Amino acid sequence: MTNLSQKEMANCITELKTAIKFLTLNTDRLLEANKMIMNLEQDIFHEKWKFRYVAKTLKHVAKEIGQPDLAVTEEELDAQIRGKEN
Repeated sequence: MTNLSQKEMANCITELKTAIKFLTLNTDRLLEANKMIMNLEQDIFHEKWKFRYVAKTLKHVAKEIGQPDLAVTEEELDAQIRGKEN
């Protein structure tokens, strides 16, 4: 290991401080982005839940009026999509 002069040591410390500030800033930005993603995931979960509820209600109403094929549930739609892919 080489001995560093006072000036070189001060430069190294300054560079380390700059790197730490940069890493801290990016970590904060990453945490904020993660929080935003979690909020979006929660919003999507609730929207999917609402859609399933409405779809099942429509399916029930369609059966009540005697047209069960008028509305499809999410599961039936997935089955139709999978059937077209195969």
